[in-house]
Amino acid sequence: MKAVVVGSGIGGLLTASFLARNDYEVTVIEKSPFIGGRFANLNYRGFGLSTGAFHMVPHGENGPLAHLLSLLGASVRIVNSKPKGMILYGGRTFHYREGWKYLSLKEKAKAVKLLADIRRNKLPEGEEAEMSGTEWIRERIGDNEFVELFIRSFLGWADSVLDVPAIELAKEIKAALRWGGPGLVKGGCGALTGELARIVWMSGGRVLTKKKAVEIDAEAKKVIMSNNEELRYDVLISNVGIRETVELIGRRYFDRDYLKRIDSLKPSEGIKYNIALRGSQRVGNTVVFTLDMERINGYNEPSSISPELTKEGYTLVMLHHALQSRNIRKERRIGIEDIHRIFPNFDEEGEILLIQTYLDGNPVNRVASGQAVEDFPVEDIYIVGDAYKGEGGIEVEGIALGVMKTLERLGLGRFSDWYL
Repeated sequence: MKAVVVGSGIGGLLTASFLARNDYEVTVIEKSPFIGGRFANLNYRGFGLSTGAFHMVPHGENGPLAHLLSLLGASVRIVNSKPKGMILYGGRTFHYREGWKYLSLKEKAKAVKLLADIRRNKLPEGEEAEMSGTEWIRERIGDNEFVELFIRSFLGWADSVLDVPAIELAKEIKAALRWGGPGLVKGGCGALTGELARIVWMSGGRVLTKKKAVEIDAEAKKVIMSNNEELRYDVLISNVGIRETVELIGRRYFDRDYLKRIDSLKPSEGIKYNIALRGSQRVGNTVVFTLDMERINGYNEPSSISPELTKEGYTLVMLHHALQSRNIRKERRIGIEDIHRIFPNFDEEGEILLIQTYLDGNPVNRVASGQAVEDFPVEDIYIVGDAYKGEGGIEVEGIALGVMKTLERLGLGRFSDWYL
């Protein structure tokens, strides 16, 4: 059977790898001159930056993405963070477990009960599930500044939004309790997507760059590219976004209610700052949640396990924040002010390499976390990527959960134990 995969992001390459390993004749087409989408490396001024806002694998070597990679036998090393996280609050950076001291005894008891409920899968239902996640936490634990700032920082870093529905937040907490904290990919993002492309090639598939799809003929089952070349398929995997896939097929083929639902989906949007600091590591392989800052939600240090991503004598740090307005100049200015607060000697020991803004045509995620996307209604066409994430799945873990559901629909595995 012939499979065409449109887009070489991590969702497309993951699915393509399984299809190729299961004797499909696979062709991956990518409009860019490089593979990996927003999970690739960008060589810039001697540093290896990530093309997108992905900083880490949210659940390291124990999460859904790592599980799929292990099934493929992928030669990818994910190094779990130690500690799982740190917190900058009150002008001090400390281990995340110390955060408990900012809760009263009553608040601690309520928080422990909430975590126990989540472990037992006692999650918000009905109207409670749809309420603001921040408000839900406030109702369950109390009006605690530290807790609210931490949730805001966590969501801004992990999801590039400042709030999500209660059910999404509960499932993200459940995922962290089940699979643990984040990790970094040895060699950076490109090492992972490069390995997936290698698996496709070694299994007889093709990965073609500079090939842009301009139309999907769902009736004739063919993809038409910008050079008028046609690729016929039995199965089509789209990794270019659900709204974009609808446009490629033609809106006239979808009913009004479905289009209304698709048009209502909102992306997440943010800004990433890539900075170089002279000297050795600052925090190592972990993430620092920056509760004290006006904009920056968190930062990490990719070069802590991959020194090849930085020039000799420097360490590479990536900071990120969710957008609070469309005044990008103002957002960047406040973000840069935060960087100087985080690193007081920044003018002497550091420099900003590149600032990447993700919105509109290239958002952090085309569909922000907490928005359900039902299965695609066109036969033999499947959506993967950030437009089809599993509930509670953060960043690439959500993409992996979506790929699992697609593989199940194709009869290529059973993954129900992984769903949250």
